[in-house]
Amino acid sequence: MKKHFLLLLMGTVTLFTAATFLISLHAFRTQESAMDSMMRSYVLDLAENFSNTASFTGGRGQAQRHGTPGMMRFRMLSADPALQSPEAGGLLVISREGRIITASPGAERLLPLWKGTAPEEEPREVLDAKGDSYYVVVRPLQDGNFILAAVSRTYLLAPLAGVWKTWILSAMITSAAVLVGMFLLWYWLAVPLRGIAERLGNVGWGKERSIRLYNGPISELEALSSVIERLATESFEKEELKKRYVTDLVQAQESTRGQLARELHDGALQSTVAAVKRIQLAKQSVPSDANSPLRAHLDTAEEVVQTAAGEIRSYCETLSPSWVRLGLSSALEEIAGRLAQAYEGVETDVDIGVELEAAVAALPEDHVLALARIFQEAASNSVRHGGARFIQVELRKEGDALLFSVEDDGSGFDADAYAGTDFEELRTTGHRGLANINERVRLLRGTMRIMSRPGESCRIDILFPPPSPGETR
Repeated sequence: MKKHFLLLLMGTVTLFTAATFLISLHAFRTQESAMDSMMRSYVLDLAENFSNTASFTGGRGQAQRHGTPGMMRFRMLSADPALQSPEAGGLLVISREGRIITASPGAERLLPLWKGTAPEEEPREVLDAKGDSYYVVVRPLQDGNFILAAVSRTYLLAPLAGVWKTWILSAMITSAAVLVGMFLLWYWLAVPLRGIAERLGNVGWGKERSIRLYNGPISELEALSSVIERLATESFEKEELKKRYVTDLVQAQESTRGQLARELHDGALQSTVAAVKRIQLAKQSVPSDANSPLRAHLDTAEEVVQTAAGEIRSYCETLSPSWVRLGLSSALEEIAGRLAQAYEGVETDVDIGVELEAAVAALPEDHVLALARIFQEAASNSVRHGGARFIQVELRKEGDALLFSVEDDGSGFDADAYAGTDFEELRTTGHRGLANINERVRLLRGTMRIMSRPGESCRIDILFPPPSPGETR
């Protein structure tokens, strides 16, 4: 109901306004028809009331001298108050030759209206030379002459018609104005608001610097569009700042890891190697008696130090992997091998399409490292938390972008619970894995989608653009 309230309100107003307009139009036409019928009936009564009994002989003067019944009736009818003004109409007695025998005062000018009017014809509307409208009827008299009755619609009904027309036309004009206003309101307000709502639903906040939602005549919508555009710009700048922060953070982490790896390599690892050499020299000075306790202690010490040296080398390789320089395929294969060693029975399948060999070879080291870290984190979470035994890694084209996906056969989790969550909040609540993956995704300028449900597998899709020519190796 709320979604369509504005359109429903506008539709209701438009419906009632349209009904008012149609009723006014019907009233106007009905009023015109009633006036037309009244005038036709009036002029017909004038003519027929006279033609039934009147007779004239001779000329105009003779009729007046004898005072015939027809003349008396003519005078009585022509004395109608409505016909006192010559502009209102009148009565004419016309001979067969078209000569005026007698006429009401000022009615002689109506003789041209006789032309084209048949004696037995119903009253019809005729315009005179000035454009005034008259209702005219011609009827034959008993003596063979004709009587012409004409009444002016323009003169007699002008005041009444003016009032009716003014009221009805005012209602029609008001209704038409409201209809036009509702159309303009729909076109300039409802449609842009719906467009703004739809556009806002598809806005990638933080991904679009400028969002122009409206450019029209309504200043309020213009102001709303300006506010949204400013918010979009601020969101974009905030996102860029966050990206730079994440980039600096990850670079600092990698720099720290590299420095720690160098310190371990040049310090602890060299010391353990030197210790191994010292133990081996000491063993040469001890008799080779197999039952010698000193010999047994030296063998144990050498084994412990060798193990420590191997662990330090592994830490150095993890902190600053040398396989990053070999490319993404080698890096993923190396991680898969280490994963199989660390978690017995876990299988990993790495699938990179042949058509992507050139694109993969062109990936810069920071992209390779980011994807490798994502794989490390996702695989570790899958095995430790989901009990996964098989992990599928895939890289393929998705339109103009690259899609990197990691899918396992573990127990999964409720990914919908994390929809729309700021991954920085996850870090503070102990879910560092997703937060770390999200940091790497930001470095790739990509988007992450997690699909998982409890008791089902988990799939992480990373969609990111290929590196620009300036970023490639």
